[in-house]
Amino acid sequence: MKLSTVIPLALITSPIDYNSKVVLLGSCFTENIGAKLSYFGFHTTVNPFGIIFNSSSLKILVDRAINKVAFTANDCTQHFCYLAHSDLNDSDITQLLDKLNNARLSLENSLHEATHLFITLGTAWVYRHVERNIIVANCHKQPQKEFKKELLPIEVISSDLDQITTLVRSINKNISINFTLSPVRHIKDGFIENQRSKSRLHEAIQSHVEKTTSQYFPAYEIAMDELRDYRFYKRDMVHLNDVGIDFIWSRFRESGINTNTVTQQKAVEKYRKLIEHKPTNHQAHEFQVQKMKEELLRKFPKTHL
Repeated sequence: MKLSTVIPLALITSPIDYNSKVVLLGSCFTENIGAKLSYFGFHTTVNPFGIIFNSSSLKILVDRAINKVAFTANDCTQHFCYLAHSDLNDSDITQLLDKLNNARLSLENSLHEATHLFITLGTAWVYRHVERNIIVANCHKQPQKEFKKELLPIEVISSDLDQITTLVRSINKNISINFTLSPVRHIKDGFIENQRSKSRLHEAIQSHVEKTTSQYFPAYEIAMDELRDYRFYKRDMVHLNDVGIDFIWSRFRESGINTNTVTQQKAVEKYRKLIEHKPTNHQAHEFQVQKMKEELLRKFPKTHL
């Protein structure tokens, strides 16, 4: 007896192994999967500019990274930059620019070397700064009157994805590019408005995938159908809880990670659990952790701890 609808999965091109270098960009769901990959010792780069929800902001950042466009004071307002997340904010403009340009360099280098790129789109709703006439990645709690809210057309989102893919392949033609749709509902926009947004993102992604070699991982469908129960969500009833994230991670492993890595994943997990253990003898525990780390790296030198 089936108690849920099981979403069929397609294997991604060249599944991830411990020789892979994975770049993950986009919404907070990207951070969830990126954290799992990092936990199990895979080589990952996750959101150098912080969480980015919309395709247009991602396109701008990828363009600037690949075309080596440095950030200057003209890109900043007070202690922040409208093109980046608040994680990069700094009251010192010099420090802020250092963070932004280090993030740009990190993204450029990572995309050059990456074997896999995963992009998760969160919303088609965007905010345009009226004076600057730019779509912002983050409003940074500035007055609402400074922005105009817009719903990106499917054609614009699809064009953003086409441009991102073209840019990335211009420096890394063999990279595996994969898209996901965030299962996190943006209900602050409204329930109907959220559904309109997700529908546009979905159609744009599928339109892009159909005409390119890019692929799609159905995280959204898994959450909506296989996890159709609020016990898989946090108290806000919007974000997946640890159980929900673990479930989608298990499905992601089925689709995207080479089965030859299972033994190494288990070894890394054993090491992580040892670190998390609360010891009574701290000195002995530190010795044990260091010994296990050395043994792990000796046996599996490609592990990133």
